[in-house]
Amino acid sequence: MNAIVVEGISKTYPDGFRGKKVAVEGLSFEVPQGAVFGFLGPNGAGKSTTIKILLNLIVPTTGHATILDRPVTDKAIRNRVGYLPENPNFYDYLTPDELLWFGGATSGMTPSRIRERTDQLLRLVDLGHVRRKRLRTFSKGMLQRAGVGLALVNDPDVVVFDEPMSGLDPLGRKLMADIIRGLKQEGKTIFFSSHILHDVEDLCDHVGIMVKGRLRRVARLSELLSVKLAGWKATVKRLTDSDRARLAALSWTCSDRGGFTDVQIHDQDLGKALDAVRNLGDDLVEFSPLRPTLEDIVLQEVECAEGRTA
Repeated sequence: MNAIVVEGISKTYPDGFRGKKVAVEGLSFEVPQGAVFGFLGPNGAGKSTTIKILLNLIVPTTGHATILDRPVTDKAIRNRVGYLPENPNFYDYLTPDELLWFGGATSGMTPSRIRERTDQLLRLVDLGHVRRKRLRTFSKGMLQRAGVGLALVNDPDVVVFDEPMSGLDPLGRKLMADIIRGLKQEGKTIFFSSHILHDVEDLCDHVGIMVKGRLRRVARLSELLSVKLAGWKATVKRLTDSDRARLAALSWTCSDRGGFTDVQIHDQDLGKALDAVRNLGDDLVEFSPLRPTLEDIVLQEVECAEGRTA
């Protein structure tokens, strides 16, 4: 079963006299229930527009979308969806306690359930010690965590996060990643956009790549990364000038990193690659396959969309 289905969505805006600006065009994809879906792309790609359409904050020009088999325009679906915007903006005189009470009350929750859920969530986002302090005294990262609590107060089945790692320090990012993993274990569906591709690789089952309003790729992350082998990488402790010259003659690249040198061997033949590094002897510390990263794939899609590559 799919938690989210988008079919033929386009959104255009007026732009000058009889002109129009296309925000997203011909967008179709599905998000399986219980999956963590990473929505990727550069600024202005149409990610936030797509999220706003899913939340029924704006109406598409063409096409339609459903969440849990109901149209996104159905008011009944709202109690089953949680949302964290990229830049949450709260009444800054509220406390976290009051913020979550407000969210729970507007979701139709009982007072006892709101109190129970508030205690759970403030522990989860590590704000229990400041639950009665005004939000105006919070850092950006603390406000982000308060927003996560608000997004989860109604125990939603589908959670939409727009740049959830924004403004978080390394500890905050780890906490956010742990929250996403916990939601997945509970069977929730998580749809989030992010520019931090390492987090996407670490957390997501599926990804979609947007460029210039179009969905360039959508696939399981494992399938996307299991592409054809590009060669091999050898890491060595020391590399002599003669070794560098020999490898350079083979058009292989060397890059120094913290006392080590990474050698990228652009040859898929394992035997040839091993022959090339055999003379390095005990200085060889690692030898591994060389495959494109998620960042490589996203950049390639951006370049293709801009006509810089075939």
